[in-house]
Amino acid sequence: MNALLVYLSACVLLFLLRRDIGMLWSAITYFIVTYFYMIWGFEPAAPASIVSLYMSVSLVALLLYVTSSDDAAEAFWRPIRHIMITPNRKKSLLTMLLLIPMAVAWQSYKSAVPSGNAPASPRNVHPAPPNEMQVKAPEDEETHSFNIILDDSPIRSLERTDPEKFAAHVANGKRVYYENCFFCHGDTLAGDGHYAAALKPRPANFIDKGTLPMLQEAFLYWRVVKGGPGLPAEGTPWDSSMPAWEKFISRADMWDAIAFLYEYTGFQPRAKDMLGHGDDEAEGGH
Repeated sequence: MNALLVYLSACVLLFLLRRDIGMLWSAITYFIVTYFYMIWGFEPAAPASIVSLYMSVSLVALLLYVTSSDDAAEAFWRPIRHIMITPNRKKSLLTMLLLIPMAVAWQSYKSAVPSGNAPASPRNVHPAPPNEMQVKAPEDEETHSFNIILDDSPIRSLERTDPEKFAAHVANGKRVYYENCFFCHGDTLAGDGHYAAALKPRPANFIDKGTLPMLQEAFLYWRVVKGGPGLPAEGTPWDSSMPAWEKFISRADMWDAIAFLYEYTGFQPRAKDMLGHGDDEAEGGH
């Protein structure tokens, strides 16, 4: 916001002083100020393609403005003609004849030279899980198979059939969350825990309407069980600090923690019949 205010103030000042400093120099200064704002005024930084597109639009807008009237065009071209036809301005003219081709050549070189960086991989924020995964929690002697597409929370049905027992699971889930998860995901589940600012990507914000209501509990279980190390290739690039919780807490505690997330936020899990798995599977959903 501060960068935007500075940029707008500079634009207004240039517009007011355009007659004093001249149409040509005010246009050049505006273009330079706009370029630096596009480079440094956004967090995270704007992609280079967006910067190039916006600067091209700005250049066209400037050309339309300076040619909008005969007086504006005359004021814009007057300094250039003065340098070109005035004898004592030959040094300035030669300097321009050198600097402009050099600038074009440098830009052409930068765009043509191969980059040492690996090409970016497309990243899916919610990558598709595998159909099935193997879970081995601390209490397990053998791995347990879980079908992420067909299986579901073992305690969700208690919400209707035995609310008191379901509430006990939620209470345990609260304990699990605040013993293990709040350091990153925050006291209020907003993804603003003590370590959140240092993590990339930032921890999930569970109170955001675009998070929990969009996901099945089975998907969340997969993410909790396998953590960042278990993400597929389409989820890259990931620097996720999410651990594979199957190494540290029981399967029951993981399900209780997931139930607590929905209970705390007031959201409901996304039903299977909303995911388009077919009519037979939809009948077995929530």
